[in-house]
Amino acid sequence: MGDNPVKNHAVKDHAVLDNAGVDNAVVEIHNLQLHRAGQCVLHIPHLQLNPGERVALVGPNGAGKSTLLSAMGGLAPVSQGTLCVLGRRFGASAVEPIRPLSAPAWRALRAEMGQVMQALHLVPRLSALDNVVLGALARRSEFPLWRSWVRCYPKALLNEARLALEALGLGHCLHTRAEKLSGGEQQKTSLARLQLQKPKLILADEPTSALDPAATQQACEFLNALAHQATLITVVHDTTLLPILADRVLGLKAGQLVFDLPIHALTPQVLTALYQREASGESFTEVVGGVSS
Repeated sequence: MGDNPVKNHAVKDHAVLDNAGVDNAVVEIHNLQLHRAGQCVLHIPHLQLNPGERVALVGPNGAGKSTLLSAMGGLAPVSQGTLCVLGRRFGASAVEPIRPLSAPAWRALRAEMGQVMQALHLVPRLSALDNVVLGALARRSEFPLWRSWVRCYPKALLNEARLALEALGLGHCLHTRAEKLSGGEQQKTSLARLQLQKPKLILADEPTSALDPAATQQACEFLNALAHQATLITVVHDTTLLPILADRVLGLKAGQLVFDLPIHALTPQVLTALYQREASGESFTEVVGGVSS
């Protein structure tokens, strides 16, 4: 049997973290558990994500990828454990009370966190250009809320939005209502909106799922450009995109984090083991050992 490809890159333990401390982490998770209908659908004992990282979440359907992303974004109720995201701590604990974030604290956090979810949250009656401009609402000092009510946008902001859409090949859709756009065009509009938001953390759930191969490449390049000034966490279904979107890959299976690998250490054998069905009683590590023998 050959070397187990995950032995030297096991899920990091709290005692052996090799990066910046908690104070500098973008996301810090401790004993995170989410329960649904009496079952634990996600359990992450510890995870730290650091500034500037490009992290991909991979795994079979139902592994907990989107659930983990939603928990980071404060969109999924936590049953147990804590998350610290961009310096804001939230969660649930039976040991110590955790003070809930106030509404202003949530607004401040979400202003710094760009999200591209499978539900794209575009305003159907507004044009692609207007939807992209709304990303700048996170920049309150530059774009007061009242401007969105009367749709009175500074020319510089409109030009920024236009360039973001043109970079994704949507120059012909500037004034098309979002409800009239195709699924792929809506997905690219939501990506363009991120550029106007200028977030510190980007959470992207299969951001290329509705795109053809050429548009997928274009969208990945766009996300990478945004990630130069942010931390990028992406749920990836097409594993051929991993070298483009990630420096670090987290593998999830049945709600568990089964590997945490730098992209250069990720092998086809590890991915095969992650996606294949395991025989009763077999662990992921045992399957990997069998595949790599």
